[in-house]
Amino acid sequence: MIDKIDRKLEALNQGVHDAGLMLEVAIVDDIANYPSVDTGRFMGSVQTDISKPFQSMIYTNVEYAKFLEYGTSPHFISPKTAKALAWQVNGKWFFSKGHMVSGIKPRWHFRNTSLRMKQQIIDFIENKVKAVE
Repeated sequence: MIDKIDRKLEALNQGVHDAGLMLEVAIVDDIANYPSVDTGRFMGSVQTDISKPFQSMIYTNVEYAKFLEYGTSPHFISPKTAKALAWQVNGKWFFSKGHMVSGIKPRWHFRNTSLRMKQQIIDFIENKVKAVE
């Protein structure tokens, strides 16, 4: 009986770890399908930590990730190292010593993917445990 409990606990642990890796792939896919993926740095930074028992932590260490996930409010931007900001639109250059920007709308890659896959993850883990005899 104890042996069966141990096998079920190991299946539960493995199911949680496998589900975390599965969720990581889905989050990366969600980011890849977002229309404004630029360099791919954010997308390539998503990782899963399965070092703790019965836990999977999907995360990114990119410093701007929180702004993409949660968005930003309107704010003032100004140059840090140059005398002015410069950008080009349709071949025309624009310059500014600083100005307000509208902010970034939240993208919710981690949140929405996790919510969308919630039942699939529960079913996946339950099936792992049920498969143990």
